[in-house]
Amino acid sequence: MKDFFNTNGCTITEESPSHMNIQLTNAMDEEIMNRPFYWHYMKKMNRQGEPMQLTFTENTDEPGIYLHAGTPKLHTIYETAMKKGKLTRLYEAVDEPQANGALTPWLVVNALLHYRGKQTKDEPVSVGLQLLHGTFVPRMMERISNYAFNMTVSDYTFPMTPIIQLKSAYKRIEGYVENHTSSQNHNWARDSHQQLEQEEQLLQSFYESGDMSEDQFNKEHEQLFKRYRPRIEMEVVNGGLFYLSQQTSQEMLTS
Repeated sequence: MKDFFNTNGCTITEESPSHMNIQLTNAMDEEIMNRPFYWHYMKKMNRQGEPMQLTFTENTDEPGIYLHAGTPKLHTIYETAMKKGKLTRLYEAVDEPQANGALTPWLVVNALLHYRGKQTKDEPVSVGLQLLHGTFVPRMMERISNYAFNMTVSDYTFPMTPIIQLKSAYKRIEGYVENHTSSQNHNWARDSHQQLEQEEQLLQSFYESGDMSEDQFNKEHEQLFKRYRPRIEMEVVNGGLFYLSQQTSQEMLTS
């Protein structure tokens, strides 16, 4: 929570091990406080508006919002963090200037692969594409998790201009993920097809025996198709441009 509010420019006015007071910004008040009519009025009247303050506490007997896993406001903040954190542009923090201060651009895409059919599962994937030579690196977020990044460029470093355009880079990553799924065992898909055929035959027998109407048959058939048709759907969670030092880029390519 502290990181979230600091990142979004809010001020923590008071803090203890068990509670925290936050002065919201106008933008954050609009995002999480559910006061659309107030802010609509303020903007219409060309007035600044007064953002609210929040108090979070870990004790139920203290004033404020009791902070636990089921706190509704916490889930609102999760949703806001996901929405605002969809895209980013970050630069590796370089404390000691190198002879070559060039930062190499990488497109990183984090996604969930949804396998749907007789059985379902979700597989997280993280792919990095170096935007100069087009080299792919799997498990990219895992590999860069121990490196520090800033939203601004470190002194004596400069970002290199990508050779591969972002639209083309994203298409390449889609192709990489598609090849990844194609190379896997697809017995689950065959099982799903077989199950779908069996269910369709059973449904057809009920229909032919007069136990259901044509409308019921069509609805049930549609539901069977949705439930058992094997498919893989890719959901992009987030992504962005990461500029890495020459040394770190080399480590990504060789590790």
